[in-house]
Amino acid sequence: MSEGTSFGVICCEGWDPAARALVGRLTPETAGERDATGEQYAVALVRPGTESPSVLLEIAWRHHFARCWHVDEQGRRSASFEYRLLEDGTLFLVRVERWTYKAPDQEEFDKQTAGRVEMSFGPKGEGWMYQAPDGYAGGSSSGRAHKPLSELTMPKPAFGDWESLANSGPLTLQVPATPETDSPLPAEKRPWRPSVPLRPKDMVEMFTAGTRFALSNDHGLVEVELRDAGKLRMPSGKLVASDPAFLDADSDHFTVPAPPGEHRVELAVIRFVDEPAHERVAAAKLVVADAPVAAWEVALWPGQNALFLGDGEFYGYGVDSGTGCFADAAALPEEVDDDLMEKFAEVDPHVDITPEGAEGNIIAFATGWGDGSYPTWIGRAADGTPVCFVTDMLVLNGAQLLTA
Repeated sequence: MSEGTSFGVICCEGWDPAARALVGRLTPETAGERDATGEQYAVALVRPGTESPSVLLEIAWRHHFARCWHVDEQGRRSASFEYRLLEDGTLFLVRVERWTYKAPDQEEFDKQTAGRVEMSFGPKGEGWMYQAPDGYAGGSSSGRAHKPLSELTMPKPAFGDWESLANSGPLTLQVPATPETDSPLPAEKRPWRPSVPLRPKDMVEMFTAGTRFALSNDHGLVEVELRDAGKLRMPSGKLVASDPAFLDADSDHFTVPAPPGEHRVELAVIRFVDEPAHERVAAAKLVVADAPVAAWEVALWPGQNALFLGDGEFYGYGVDSGTGCFADAAALPEEVDDDLMEKFAEVDPHVDITPEGAEGNIIAFATGWGDGSYPTWIGRAADGTPVCFVTDMLVLNGAQLLTA
């Protein structure tokens, strides 16, 4: 875009990529109200004399989210700039994607031959870059990237300050571009949604004996059983969750502590209805208070920020032995030796081990389908107090809850 080019502004619900048309026209007043309350809306910067967007902005402050799309003359999205609104009011550019189309009739996001560049950035400007100049059909490369924070951050823009989000240089904008209309859509019919990290699902039902789920991909019908795995002794309250094979005295603990003391560990075990001998541990819960959970959040290790997670992503610990565990930092051995590993191998589906000379113990448990990466969720009461920590094996995250 050249400086001084005039663009019209249309507030709307978003862009329908199949129809290549804007949907759900909103008045600037309605869009402004949504901006103030954090509800999602979109803004199109359209080419003169048309309703074809050159830039499309998608904003949902309630989810700390904003995204800018560049759209070519064929109505194909050719670049994406994704932002997160941080706790201090800074807008941080976390992800950039660009596509290069080789012909006017090439399909949007054509994986085979459209060139693609993807970059993502963390809190300190550290990042990763992937390049495939000729799409999947050609070669690709990846490696580390870095940008100064001054190039990745800016203050949260005020409503109407579209130029700062457009990533297009100086613009001349006209408001409104078309006669004002107001055609809001129900939330479920809006053409886009903000990128959100993985969220816990059906946590209460997962720990309710007798609940039935239909697993995804026709893997069968299962029923929940609860198992008491003992009490975790926590002299410091610094909770460690890990594959026990990776434990040592320097293992990180979560930034949110548990109250020091003894806390019950409960396993949610699923048994296959048509194969009763087949069972799997779906989740392990450390119960620190007997109170209902009002809100869930992901447990973090030092240096992590959930706002930097992409759509469906999560922070979790890696498992390479088919086993996870809960432990207090004060119970960790200098290293896990062969004797300890033999004890951890006795998980069926759990085992309680006290390392020699330790004040606390380690409760280990089988992990769902086995190896993988698993998040731990923190459940908080209505007053914000942590009431439990749950390592979710994600066995039931995509399952269908069956009601009686």
